[in-house]
Amino acid sequence: MTSIANDRRTAVADTIARIRTIETEKGVNRAALDEIKETLVGLAKRTELFPRDTFMARGSGTEPETRIYRLSEDEGHRFALYLNCGKPGTETPPHDHTTWAVIAGIDGEEHQKVYRRTDDGAVKGVGTVEVAREFTVTPGTAIAFMPDDIHSIHVPGDNPILHLHLYGRGFEMMNGRIAFDVEEGTYRNFPGHPDVMEDPRDG
Repeated sequence: MTSIANDRRTAVADTIARIRTIETEKGVNRAALDEIKETLVGLAKRTELFPRDTFMARGSGTEPETRIYRLSEDEGHRFALYLNCGKPGTETPPHDHTTWAVIAGIDGEEHQKVYRRTDDGAVKGVGTVEVAREFTVTPGTAIAFMPDDIHSIHVPGDNPILHLHLYGRGFEMMNGRIAFDVEEGTYRNFPGHPDVMEDPRDG
């Protein structure tokens, strides 16, 4: 394991330990997430731990691929930290997580649309949302979500992103999350990512 990879593993472990303590002492609420957000930003600012050459792999052509790397995850799939390497033009539908989440910027811009649900949820499969606010995650900034918050991700411009995504539970435990079709006024199951890669320990 190289020095950078070893330093990254140590920094990630220290960060998750602090975040684990915050959740234990303060629970899951907006104030606790604000503190978790500040802690994760501290890790994201250590850009030397996340070299692009290591994480932003390219496909068969010249365009970068979107990849998600698992940097840490507790037993029971708790406190799952991922590095999101998103290519320009990447978008997600509006979706929830069924767990708390924090996104912190390392490099590039990740635009967030945060939605409010406008139906009463009485009819299964029917769901309408509207944009409540927008925020762009840039290096040194972060955004936090409660389990039932709804957001969508958009990677504008020409540059790929490197951002940290932290969840109270890992993707394998997000079987109940949903995604909304804004135009149709419907929602569907939105399973977690099946293609998560592990942290490359040689970089």
